[in-house]
Amino acid sequence: SGIETKSPGFFTRGLKEKTSDKKGFDTDRMILRDEELSYALGKDGATRKKLELASGAILQYVGYVAFIAGSLKERHRCREFVQWLLQQRRGSVTIAEVASRDDVTEVHIPTNCKGWVT
Repeated sequence: SGIETKSPGFFTRGLKEKTSDKKGFDTDRMILRDEELSYALGKDGATRKKLELASGAILQYVGYVAFIAGSLKERHRCREFVQWLLQQRRGSVTIAEVASRDDVTEVHIPTNCKGWVT
């Protein structure tokens, strides 16, 4: 947010991580580090928009705080996607139990074709 740039902490001072168990619409908070924020935002906010679209949640950054709004399922999925995204900075990410997820289509790619899709 522009206000946080001009006056750091104006809205976010004292805020902590928050994860709500409310099934209906609510807002969660994730605190990000400087290098995480720029990575999670992406060029012109492209990564943030992709995370929103994929999760169905509303994702906005104010200072170093990620506000995730939506249903419990949307918020959980968005938080998970942000965590996976940040884990990618340190190496490859493996998602466990993909077959049990309702937001994934598993595609097996023969080894000799991997260069075409990765």
